[in-house]
Formats: sequence, structure tokens, C-alpha cells
Amino acid sequence: MNNAFEEVAALVDDFDRRLRRIENDVARVLAIVEQKKMPAPDFDRHEKLAYRLSEVTEITGISRSMLYKLFSEGKLRASKSGRRTLILKTELERYLREII
Repeated sequence: MNNAFEEVAALVDDFDRRLRRIENDVARVLAIVEQKKMPAPDFDRHEKLAYRLSEVTEITGISRSMLYKLFSEGKLRASKSGRRTLILKTELERYLREII
């Protein structure tokens, strides 16, 4: 009986140590996410929320054919507005942060 109690106590201690590690990891992840938060867009300043492909090539220097390759590989997402292909500003920023 005493041996069973010691085994359960050891399991509880192990579980507690693992839980504390997980809590510490979650706290670190939350701190990183908090540091990388982008400010909310200021709609009053009339900033663009999306770019046409020609604008993206001009801004980034990435060629049009490379953009289509990134779309097909799933590394960059495009949205359609009628016949126009747009890349959301947040999507472009996400991709650029990943490659830096």
C-alpha cells in the first residue's frame, strides 16, 4: 500500500513539473506574440489595405512570375476582387517577416 502511494505521489510530482514547464512555455510564447503585434490600421490616414501585383513588384522587387510561384507554393496568398488580383497588406507583411 505504501509503495502504491509513493508511485502515485511520484506521478503527481512529474505531472506538476510538466505542467509548470508548459505554463512557462505558454508565457514565453505570449510574450513573443505581444512583442510582434502590429498596430491596428489607421483608416483615417487612408493607408492601403491591399496592393495590386504591380504595386507589390514595385514595393518589394519580387518579380510577377515569382509572385505566382509563391501563390502556387502556398507561401503567399492572394485575393480576388473581380478580375483584379490583390495581396492584403497584412499577408505581404507576414510573408516578408518570414523570409527576413
